[in-house]
Amino acid sequence: MGGPVAELRGLTVHVDTGRWSETVLEAVDLVVPAGQITVLLGESGCGKSMLVAALTGTLPESAQSTGEVRITSTPVLDQRRWRHLRAGTVGLVPQDGVTAFSADDTVGAQLRELHRLHQAGSVDEACAAACYPTDVIELFPHQHSAGQVQRAALAAALLPAPELLVVDEPTASVETSLSHQIWRNLRAQADTGAGVLAVTQDVHRLLDTGVPDRLRFMREGRITAAGTVAEVSASADPYLQGLLRHVG
Repeated sequence: MGGPVAELRGLTVHVDTGRWSETVLEAVDLVVPAGQITVLLGESGCGKSMLVAALTGTLPESAQSTGEVRITSTPVLDQRRWRHLRAGTVGLVPQDGVTAFSADDTVGAQLRELHRLHQAGSVDEACAAACYPTDVIELFPHQHSAGQVQRAALAAALLPAPELLVVDEPTASVETSLSHQIWRNLRAQADTGAGVLAVTQDVHRLLDTGVPDRLRFMREGRITAAGTVAEVSASADPYLQGLLRHVG
């Protein structure tokens, strides 16, 4: 196992919108090692997306956080420090891929601009790794299908060759064979040394590929269980077994 590319220590996130107030994450510890795929699972509303937001510097203004967030050993809980880190160290595929792009230009133009900024790999290589169909690359984001724009967002996240790749539902609205290929390509990214954190409801197809190294389970804002696929599969915990049966 490589060293950690990301760590959360005692992370607590409280959201107060003025209309409602809730502690969404409570004392969360999580390590994302280099060279591995860590998969975060849990029922809807358990805090997975807020954990992704804390890890990638996209917490809403209504959120207050305490604890420690480290990316490649750099403390970044102060969200103002994310601008330079996200320039190449962190790649994010949001749950809704269209939000990864500006609405004012084509996907192709935006991918080419990312390549110009980072000069790591090529647009064609990133698109191939994301299984993104380049025959639609000159369309605007809103002209893509949900599955197409999600893969475009993955291509954008891969272009800087990030040390930490956080993917939230990367295979949403994608057919089974293509889903398997995307997971295998993410395995290839981890094998080059990147740390990958994947949030997904696509559990059954993911486990079929054999690519995850570690599973982490969230429940009500906490990480409540962790282990390898084999360890979790052998667990007698009825909640874990029920989750594996019904998610995906």
